[in-house]
Amino acid sequence: MSDTPEFIDSKKIFEGRVFDVTVDTVREDGQTYIREVVHHPGSAVILPAFDDGTIALVRQYRHPAVKYLLELPAGTLNDQERPEDGAARELEEELGVRAGRLEKLSEFFVSPGFCEEKMWLYLATDLTETTQRLEDDEFIEIVRVPIDRALQMISEGEIEDAKTIIGLLLAAPRLGATELSPDFPAV
Repeated sequence: MSDTPEFIDSKKIFEGRVFDVTVDTVREDGQTYIREVVHHPGSAVILPAFDDGTIALVRQYRHPAVKYLLELPAGTLNDQERPEDGAARELEEELGVRAGRLEKLSEFFVSPGFCEEKMWLYLATDLTETTQRLEDDEFIEIVRVPIDRALQMISEGEIEDAKTIIGLLLAAPRLGATELSPDFPAV
């Protein structure tokens, strides 16, 4: 591999409410090529762990998948918002709880082949109930299950969302998961 590719040009072709799209021209190793890039401010993902041993997922319709999915609560960061602040805000908005402790588990790119979105994943514990504040276009059902059941739901195909799978697998040892499905390697 040579030096970092040379960024030549970028043309915005779409400006949306949540993300923008550009067509970028790049030169690498003497070759010039085009890349379509989705620009997104990033997201906070939260795995809420309750004192009774359950974790909370949200079931919501995801139009690109054309189905309802079970996911960890998550949301787009506001302009210049720190990921941990976004996590706290989203947790209260979607579930109506505040975390006494937020522990960062990971940060990762969603799909870096075409999208710059990065997700910051937090384990939320020491939870206190407040008031849920859903946005006008949010229609979610809160589903609480033990961590072992959530892990089983991955192997049974009931949980298909990547950020949720990542979060559950990373949090499992911290939450005392007793067994993973035989389909999964030990974490």
